[in-house]
Amino acid sequence: MKARIGSLMLSALGLGLLFAARPANAAEIAWKGYSWSVTNGGMAGVAAGSPANVSVDANGYLHLTIQKNGSTWTAAEVFSTTQLGFGTYQWQIDGPIDTLDKNVVLGLFPYGPAAGIGDDGTNEIDIEYSRWGQASGPNGDWTNYPASGKTVGELSYTFSLSGGTLSTSRFVWTSSSIEDFLFAGLQPISSTEGLLKTWKYSPDNPKTNIPQQALPLGMNLWCYDTPSDGQNVEVVIRDFQFIPEGASGASAGGGGSGGSTASGGSSSIGGSTASGGASPIGGSTASGGASPIGGSTASGGSSPIGGSTASGGSSPIGGEQGQVSAGTLNAGGGGGTSSSAGATQPGAMVGQSGHGSSGASSGCSIRPAQSPTTNDLPWLFTLLALRLTRRARARTR
Repeated sequence: MKARIGSLMLSALGLGLLFAARPANAAEIAWKGYSWSVTNGGMAGVAAGSPANVSVDANGYLHLTIQKNGSTWTAAEVFSTTQLGFGTYQWQIDGPIDTLDKNVVLGLFPYGPAAGIGDDGTNEIDIEYSRWGQASGPNGDWTNYPASGKTVGELSYTFSLSGGTLSTSRFVWTSSSIEDFLFAGLQPISSTEGLLKTWKYSPDNPKTNIPQQALPLGMNLWCYDTPSDGQNVEVVIRDFQFIPEGASGASAGGGGSGGSTASGGSSSIGGSTASGGASPIGGSTASGGASPIGGSTASGGSSPIGGSTASGGSSPIGGEQGQVSAGTLNAGGGGGTSSSAGATQPGAMVGQSGHGSSGASSGCSIRPAQSPTTNDLPWLFTLLALRLTRRARARTR
């Protein structure tokens, strides 16, 4: 993984960006039984998030867009306000994810640091579709960041939808493994028809190398660089399902803002519970009073600016890579080289949620948040340090 700071870091030094990290006009949309914060401002890449680029149509489909207004590009991002844990996650997508512009990225990812769970580079499970600025090469990535430490698992691969636009992305997350799937077409959550690619990541020391807490779930469509063809981009997510580990049936649309309801009727509060009464995994207590498992993870430490990567080998364009031992990050500009030992690649980066005006159509509800006060200043300055690290994680291959 190589970090890129450049002008992003310089612009982050302004107080205006500090407050953009916690906007006064934050808002949420309701979709698939969950509440989602909409990013307004800084996020991954070179284009800020805009609430106007996120909407839900009359069919209940979520639209994420990248748009150019004059000379300004904006992107789209949402985060669940509920933290989701072990279980099966699935997205049905309508969009040419195999032929996106080389500078466009679609990310689907639980991300703990968005809720203060671990540091950047930990507690993250990525599905990403992008060519990372390359005209050819792999267009799919699965990247798994640890609960703590620096061991990262990644697989880069190439796939084709053969001219189609419908696909299904899925991963199954347990305490000891993460198994990813990509299917052609819109597949039920119990089906393996149309399988294009799969990979199971089962590292040594899974309690350290697999995230163990429930995490916020992010979805974003962002600009690694401005689209090379100069065209707006849209991806439609027709459906999202989450089935907590151990839950029976396939009723996983979510049981309101508190979490998913399993078909057996058991629901979670701030985390997922199995139908058999299993404890949640994210530090939240189950509605029946069961205690959580796992607890908080070690922070893992921030990535210093300007170092070389550790041993483990790089994931070259066109190749595939499994488990990697990642060291410090290289903070050189885009196109910089890694050390001879190699570098791991980062997943989707995350900005802070916010909203100016609603971009949602039918099916959305908007709830404004309160403005920050002067009592928030210590928190804001702390956030700046974390934000500089996050914004430095725009991927360079």
